[in-house]
Amino acid sequence: MSHDLDHSTGKPAMAYVGEEPWHGLGEKLPPGQPIETWVEAARLDWRIQTLPVHYQFQDRVRIMPDRFVLARDDTGAALSIVSADYQVVQPKEVLEFYRDLVADRHYTLETAGALAGGRKVWALAKTGLVQDVAGNSADKLGAYVLLATSCDKSLATTATFTSIRVVCQNTLGFAFKDVKMNERRHIKIDHMTKFSPGPIKEQLGLIDAAWSQFMDRINPMAKRPLKGPAVQKFVESLFLSDKEIEEGKPPSNAKFKEINQIMSLFHSARGQEIATAKDTLWGAVNAVTNYVDHVRSTRAVERIDSAWFGTGATLKEKAWDRAMELIESEQEAE
Repeated sequence: MSHDLDHSTGKPAMAYVGEEPWHGLGEKLPPGQPIETWVEAARLDWRIQTLPVHYQFQDRVRIMPDRFVLARDDTGAALSIVSADYQVVQPKEVLEFYRDLVADRHYTLETAGALAGGRKVWALAKTGLVQDVAGNSADKLGAYVLLATSCDKSLATTATFTSIRVVCQNTLGFAFKDVKMNERRHIKIDHMTKFSPGPIKEQLGLIDAAWSQFMDRINPMAKRPLKGPAVQKFVESLFLSDKEIEEGKPPSNAKFKEINQIMSLFHSARGQEIATAKDTLWGAVNAVTNYVDHVRSTRAVERIDSAWFGTGATLKEKAWDRAMELIESEQEAE
């Protein structure tokens, strides 16, 4: 299975607590370990150096005044080339972000690590918010905060609220309303701005309201039946445009394969037998998240990266939006 974990030090750059990840890699830690232990176990105890770009011209070595190589100080590996105003976020800073959240708000770190040779770094923490779906204790969701950054300009420093379904470990992000009452899925700081944890942590105070609203939206999905052709139509709508569906245009072979895999997961994936998911709209959303997180094969983008930040995350958001459209249209019709 694809995972794209950094192996620059000879060991996978990931630490975790609890159950072993699906890829079976990383160092398992006992609960309650200090940040320093997490940094070492996740292989994030290195720094990004900013070095001038040299080039040779007519037997002379010259320096570019406005371009720099970001390189690891442990292996010397070059990670990217950036401009002079690029603001680096060090790997250790991602875990340091959680220090007072663990101490004061009782968050617990769940996983941390690096992808793509160290170009992306992440940490995921459990907030302690856990709730039953539609009152069913067999189907629980927990709220988490994910912080991730990159040094290759592929990802802004990003904080995201995400949920994890306990029974199957499917992940699904949820939105919050900021001070301007705009609904946002992410808090982002681009790399032209110095990373300051304070403002992000202030916005994390919005998680209680965001979590409550998220669960209020899920509960109707768990009660909304979805069977037979309706499930097929829902899944196809994630891969075909409205016009293609109206015209009866068949999906490509690649899309057809993905649709069939999701349909199979709708009936057979772990957790789909629970009443809240069996033949329901919530079950359809979970078939998609299960597919992205645990099944989908990827090429250019590896699965962890895709599920959180790439095409997989986009597919999950599309499934959520389609489900919300169905619920809202029916509520308006009542």
